[in-house]
Amino acid sequence: MIEFVKAHADLYRSLDILSPFDENSPQSAFLLIGEDADGLSIFARFLAAKLLGISENRALDGHADIMVYPKSEGSESIERINSAKGKKSKKADTAKTAPVNVDDVRDILDSLYLTPFELKRRAYIIENAESMSEICQNKLLKSLEEPPKSVCFILCAGGALLPTVESRCTKVELPPFSVRTVYDRLSAVHPDNDKGDIALAARASRGNMGMAERILRDPDFGVAYADAVKILKCSTGSKVFASVAAVYDKFTREHALVVLGIMEYLLGDIARMSVGADTVFDKTDVGSCGIGFTPYAAARSAEFVRDAARRLQSNCMPQAVMDRAVLKIMEEKALCQR
Repeated sequence: MIEFVKAHADLYRSLDILSPFDENSPQSAFLLIGEDADGLSIFARFLAAKLLGISENRALDGHADIMVYPKSEGSESIERINSAKGKKSKKADTAKTAPVNVDDVRDILDSLYLTPFELKRRAYIIENAESMSEICQNKLLKSLEEPPKSVCFILCAGGALLPTVESRCTKVELPPFSVRTVYDRLSAVHPDNDKGDIALAARASRGNMGMAERILRDPDFGVAYADAVKILKCSTGSKVFASVAAVYDKFTREHALVVLGIMEYLLGDIARMSVGADTVFDKTDVGSCGIGFTPYAAARSAEFVRDAARRLQSNCMPQAVMDRAVLKIMEEKALCQR
């Protein structure tokens, strides 16, 4: 098993949300929902173990009757990175799971009526299921509704699927952990790490242990967080635009995307703080970023940031995208102060 599973599988197991299901469960199609892609991968294997009547360790190690998709190059399912056991690779840590494509769906449909290798049933785990096109989802509809008796489906999704697909599945939601739980677990697993870095990872993860691990292993996240705070603090008017632009003048596309993601959550925190709600990030940082923002201005600015991220993903120039977002944020703050 990969290091993440060895360190945290028991934490996910403690949630005990799969207890209603076993190999005699009448359901054959499941939809696991949550933001934590790593946690969903673990839970999918826990559920497969219950449905197939094998131990969780056998499911985590990769059983021949547990088929995992997508199989595209770059997929980050547990089986694909087992070979890197014990190795820390920044590329592996930050890579996104590949989308489920037409070839994956065709492979699933072509193998549905094959005899299981060892067990009475075969489980198909489809990770990143929300990445499927409508065509792919529609191709699976009939199989989800009336699969062969020897087949069960487990879809993992961090976003919405077609209503027709969701309606054919038994939904199981993976809840986030508390910030305190994530902090305590990271501290126990990484005792030599800086406590400030652990606290930042725990807060930024929004209760998702997999995300917290990736943040903690990413040496650039702290820099990106500092850049996001600086940009929002300095976005006070057009007279200081040059100094704000100097912060992101040398950003790469990848770094700009991380900074924009953090800015979005900081802006959400600014709105939350204004109504007395808990914040994701440190309240001191949020307070310093929030000067001049009303809740409405913060919400509007978050929209500008999301639009900037979409533009970056469409291969627009990072500096031009950041210029546009920052100027819009400055304009929105000015409008609210009139």
